Formats: sequence, structure tokens, C-alpha cells
Amino acid sequence: MDYKPVKYIVLRKIDRSEYTEYLKYARGCTANRVYPVSIATGTQDGDIYVDDKGCVLFWHYCGFAYISGDVSADALEEVYRNFLASDTERRFLLITDSEVVSDYYSGRDFLRFDKRIEYTHSGIIDNPPILDDGFIVEHITADNIGDVQGRITPSFSWNESDIFLRNGFGFMARSKEDGSFAAVAFSSAVSPEEVDIGVETAETYRHHGLASYLAYEMCEEIIRQGRRPVWAHAETNTGSQKTALSVGFKPIGINTVIQKK
Repeated sequence: MDYKPVKYIVLRKIDRSEYTEYLKYARGCTANRVYPVSIATGTQDGDIYVDDKGCVLFWHYCGFAYISGDVSADALEEVYRNFLASDTERRFLLITDSEVVSDYYSGRDFLRFDKRIEYTHSGIIDNPPILDDGFIVEHITADNIGDVQGRITPSFSWNESDIFLRNGFGFMARSKEDGSFAAVAFSSAVSPEEVDIGVETAETYRHHGLASYLAYEMCEEIIRQGRRPVWAHAETNTGSQKTALSVGFKPIGINTVIQKK
């Protein structure tokens, strides 16, 4: 594509009543489609912007954003002006597997480029992890969700705990000794076909295999539901990589994450 100076256009933020009309565009996202699909189905919060040329931008509550459809230089320029190079109401991380998109933003001021490894699940876990005797595991419920602590928790990708409890699920581990929160694994994004898993372990309780055990429990539940477990992490996150591989995930690609420095 030959990029030349373009006129300024407007990406229109659509009403939630129109979201299902863009489900095919969400499913057309080849980079971690579970997040845009979760928006289009109304399962999780997020915004959808469209232009009059068939380009669709999905911006999830957690900040992950995806472009689908007929992507033009006009649309990419507007995304840069209004989202990537501007202050936004929440963070904006554009995740893409398109070299065209990445090349368009290459060399731009204010931007940082990272890599994100995407995984799918084999459906088989040869050596299921064993829960350390010092911990107990619970389903996340209305009674205990307030005990979950950390950065990658249901509040990372769900706007309200009630919505998570209605549309998502997860497991948490506690210390048998004092009942304190130790780790959590939960549905970070949910679609009819896939569930992306988020995991967090309290610093005090790391190196007990809790991330692997809870991720295993999540995979078992997702497969039982007839859906596919998916996983993703920053290329530099070797801990997350180790956990993913330990419970049957296999890497399927590397996406580019573009965000404001």
C-alpha cells in the first residue's frame, strides 16, 4: 500500500445497540480475536468505532484495541491522531499481526513497539500439575471476589464484578495457614468459542506452582464448556511462558503491540 498524505476523517463511535452488526468484523481479527468478539457480543465492555469505508476499531475495557475490515491509510492516521498519540480515557494498546499496520506506524513519535506471543491449547495436558498441600482452591464467587488482589485480576478486564460473575468465571487459591489470598486465574476475555486466561500470584506465594495449577483448572473448565482456552503474554514474560507450556498451550504466532511511550 502506498501511503500518501491523507485528509482527516472521522471514526464514528457506534451505539451499543449496533454492536452485533460488527460481530463478523470481530471474528475477522486474526490477532487474539476473543477480545473484540467479547465486545461485539456484549459480554464485556468496550467501544466500537467505524468509518464509512468498512474499517472497524474495537477498544476493549482493559485497553486492548484491534483493527479489522478494510483498513485504509485514512483510518490508520485517525487512530494515530485520536488514540495512539493522544491522551485517552483509558490506556490504548493496538494489537495487530498486520505488517501493513505496523509499518504505517514505524518511526512515529511517541510510540513504543513490543511483541506479544499468542497461544492455543492442544486439548491435552500430559502431566497435570499438583496443588501444593499448603493451599486450598475456591471458585470465585460474590462472597470472595473482594479478596482477590493484584494487577491481573478480574477488574483488569471486567468493568464490574457483577458482570464478571455473570459472564465469566475463575479460581483462587488461599493459604491454609491463615486463609490469605495467594493466587488467581480467571477468564480475562470470553467469547462463545474461546476464553483467554489471566493469572496473578501474590509475591509472597510465588514458586509454589499455583499459577500452573490454577491455569490447569481453568483449561479443564473451558474445555468442559466446549470452548478453547487461549493465552497470550509479552515476549519478555518468561514466567507466563513457562506456565502456558506447563498446561498444554502451544505458541501460534507473535503479534505487535503498539502503544504510547
